[in-house]
Amino acid sequence: MNAQILNWSDIPFVLAVCDTGSLSGAARMLNVNHSTVFRRIEAVEANLGVRLFERLSHGYVMTPAGEHFYRNGLLLRDGMDSLQRELGGQDLRLEGVLTVTTTDSLLYCLTPVFLAFQEQYPEIELRLVSESRPLNLTQRDADIALRPTRNPPEHWIGRKLFPIVCATYAHKRYWDIAQHQTPETHRWIRLSDSLNLSPMSQIMNLRKAKDAPVTVVNTMMGVFEFVRLGLGIGAIPCYLGEHCAELVRIHEPEERFTSHLWMLAHPDIHRSARVHAFFEFASTQITADFIHIN
Repeated sequence: MNAQILNWSDIPFVLAVCDTGSLSGAARMLNVNHSTVFRRIEAVEANLGVRLFERLSHGYVMTPAGEHFYRNGLLLRDGMDSLQRELGGQDLRLEGVLTVTTTDSLLYCLTPVFLAFQEQYPEIELRLVSESRPLNLTQRDADIALRPTRNPPEHWIGRKLFPIVCATYAHKRYWDIAQHQTPETHRWIRLSDSLNLSPMSQIMNLRKAKDAPVTVVNTMMGVFEFVRLGLGIGAIPCYLGEHCAELVRIHEPEERFTSHLWMLAHPDIHRSARVHAFFEFASTQITADFIHIN
C-alpha cells in the first residue's frame, strides 16, 4: 500500500517531539494539549508507514527514520521561516515591471490614468508601448493590452471598457471658412489604410466629395495633429475629437462602425498582483472618464 500524502501542518509536531523528547514537552512548546501532539504523531507515522520514535519509559527517542525526518524537517522549517521574513508584507508593496501596450491615440488620451496609477503604485515600473500591430501576449510582448476591437481573443482575460465611435472633425477656424465653400474644396486628412477597411477610412469615403483633395498620414495621432492645426477635415475616434476643445464635430458618428475598448491579459499573466492592480484601477478610471464620449 502506498503511503498517503504528508500533511504539512503535522511537521512542527514531529519536530517539537524530536527537540523535547516527549509529548508533554512538545505540547508546552506548541501551546497545545498532550493528546493533540499524540494524534498528530500517530497520523504522520501512519501516513508514512514508518515509526519515527521508540516509545520508552523516559520519553520518545528518534529511530533512524525519525532522525532522517528531523534533518529534512529542519531544512523545510528554516526555508519557510526565510520565506516569511523575505516576502512578508510585500503583497502590500506592489513592485516590478508592468508593460502596457495601446495605440498612439489612446496613449495620448489615457495619460492621466497612467499618471494616477504610477503615483498610487510608485514601486511598479510602468512601461508604456504604443503599437498598432497585432500583439502576442502569450510571448510576453506586453502584460496588458488596451485595444479597440470587436472580437477580442476568447482565451484572453478581458474587460470591455467603453464603446468607440468615430466622427468627422475640423478645427473651428477651418470650418468657419469651409462651411461656406463647396464640398469639393474641403481638404480631408486620411489615415493610411491600403485596403480602406478601418472605420476612419470608411467614414471618410462616405462623407468626402469625390474630387476633394486628400492628405494621407500613417498614424492616428498624425491625422489628429493635422486636423487640430487646421489643414482639413478628418475622421477620428470621438474620444480623441472630444478631447480637444479646438475641434468641432462636422458629422455625427457612424454607429455601424462601432467597436469597443478592451483591456486584455493572458490568463496566466492575469494572476499577477501587478496586472490585477492595474485592471482594477484603470478599468474604474477609464470607464468613469470616457463612457459618455460618443
